Amino acid sequence: MIDQFLADHHKRRYAEFKEFAAAQIEPRAGVWDREQLIPDSAIESLAQAGYLGGIIPAELGGQGWDAITFGLLNEAMGRVSSSLTGVITVQAMVSRTLLKWGSHAQKKRWIPPLARGEMVGAFALTEPSAGSALQSLATEFRPAGNTGHFVLNGQKRWISFGQAASVFLVFGKLGHEGMACLIPKDSPGLEIEPIHDLMGFRPARLVQLTFNEVAVPADNVIGKPGFGLMAVAPVGLHFGRLSTACSGLGLLRGCVEESSAYALERNIGDTPLGDLGMIQSMLARMGADWEAAKLLCFSACKAEDDHLPEAFTKTMIAKYFVSRAATRAASDAVQIRGASGCHESSYVARCYRDAKIMEIIEGTTQIHEYMLGKELMGAAASRKTESAAATALYHEPN
Repeated sequence: MIDQFLADHHKRRYAEFKEFAAAQIEPRAGVWDREQLIPDSAIESLAQAGYLGGIIPAELGGQGWDAITFGLLNEAMGRVSSSLTGVITVQAMVSRTLLKWGSHAQKKRWIPPLARGEMVGAFALTEPSAGSALQSLATEFRPAGNTGHFVLNGQKRWISFGQAASVFLVFGKLGHEGMACLIPKDSPGLEIEPIHDLMGFRPARLVQLTFNEVAVPADNVIGKPGFGLMAVAPVGLHFGRLSTACSGLGLLRGCVEESSAYALERNIGDTPLGDLGMIQSMLARMGADWEAAKLLCFSACKAEDDHLPEAFTKTMIAKYFVSRAATRAASDAVQIRGASGCHESSYVARCYRDAKIMEIIEGTTQIHEYMLGKELMGAAASRKTESAAATALYHEPN
């Protein structure tokens, strides 16, 4: 249960989110998937409801929500369309990065239209030959003489909602350092090419971006030159992981609800499907993962709201666990339905395809294992050092 994390206003918001998802998204999500397109009208409905600016402060035009409310929004939308939560994810990644590292002028110019949904932002980090490996980026900035401006060349690929974006937050190399900047979609030298036929997240309007001598004004640089990869990018990735984890939690809930309902109504001869031990085992795994995932997701949200230093690690753990649990649950959900679960019209077939994508976006499962394993080893080394120091102090002569 997650009630321990929810105040009354959270519960009211969650009911609102689920009602919106059931009325505005669920009846259309299958069509969007088959047509490989979430229409502008769907994004506009999120904007009109205030959902694209949920975690932006009210003084900048947003809703001023806490992270728990943001998590509940992603869970409710993720239950019916993982793809649509992608626009909520990238909007949060761009806006929260600007809130952290943008100048006063940049915040004033860019954040209010992002908060109102008048503008969609996209997070342009991944490249054809560099996914989660930040230090392998090939996109390059170079100084434009002594003007303080820059010129950008390179490519980005698999950029979610790039077809709908008005501005791209782009990361690249500046010499041996990293840099981040904002590039409007109509910038001369920027080519935007739609990507189709994905395994999952089909309607999420992905693109490939090509930068050919794109001019970057100094006013569009986020943070400072040389600061982009080590400080700026992690802020966006952190909120991307939080959003993805909670969206995956919604998908996991969908697998549990759809599978248990089907097992209740489907008979094998005179025996309800749900009475078979092998089916009960799959449902038990799903249900246990769902309970654990809820606790991990909203513990991460609470840590973020409390500004705890462990919020980053808790979010990584939540994203790592939930994406893997959602993939397992979706696979079992298809298995429970049998042939009917294999058709593209099936909700669980869409879950199966979308869940696998969650193990790749915002850092692959393997990158999470590397980072979390490294952190655990570091914690063990610290404990060993502290223990040795305590032992030496205990044995120190009076």
